[in-house]
Amino acid sequence: MKYLSHRLSAAMWSRVLLLWLTLAIGVLLIGGGALWLGGFVQSNIRSELASQQISFTPADALSDEERQLPGMVENAGLPLLTGNQAQVYAGYIGFHLGESSDGAGYPGASYATLGGIQRGFRTAVADATAAGDQAALDAAQAELTAVTNLRNSILTGSTLRGTLLSAYGWDNVASGVSTAGILLMVVALGFFILFVYEVRRGHLPPTEA
Repeated sequence: MKYLSHRLSAAMWSRVLLLWLTLAIGVLLIGGGALWLGGFVQSNIRSELASQQISFTPADALSDEERQLPGMVENAGLPLLTGNQAQVYAGYIGFHLGESSDGAGYPGASYATLGGIQRGFRTAVADATAAGDQAALDAAQAELTAVTNLRNSILTGSTLRGTLLSAYGWDNVASGVSTAGILLMVVALGFFILFVYEVRRGHLPPTEA
């Protein structure tokens, strides 16, 4: 601290001023770029979500189980426009996919696990056809149709869930980039303040006679 009272040479004082100004401009440009990038990504994601025209189920139409899902009551009846809403709706889809699997008698089933079951029923259909057993054929075909429909529903639902969760992730990344941009702008302001301070209160060399 004792050196703060020492006067700087004209050359050193100029370098200090140049340093603060360079840092201020550099950080300002980086912060502005981060702010623009975050806003650009977030705007594209939210425009894409809006184009899907997805809306949450109204509150009076929600079942007791659906009301227990995080965020469902708060977003009831609203259009899906943000990444956080996309996460909530992904959970809603997952809940109904689980209900469909349970109702079909395959609790916890996924697209992959249903593939093996589907192959088994196809074999049963082929065996019943070869044996000429119409009753067994009808039963196996009904089971195969039900499993195929369930598997297709899970594929469609899982694909949509993945898309929504991806939108949620990138939307929050974009928010983080925008926040970082704002913080960098504040840092740039600090550097500008230091620059102005050095211009107005810098330790100039003594005036020579």
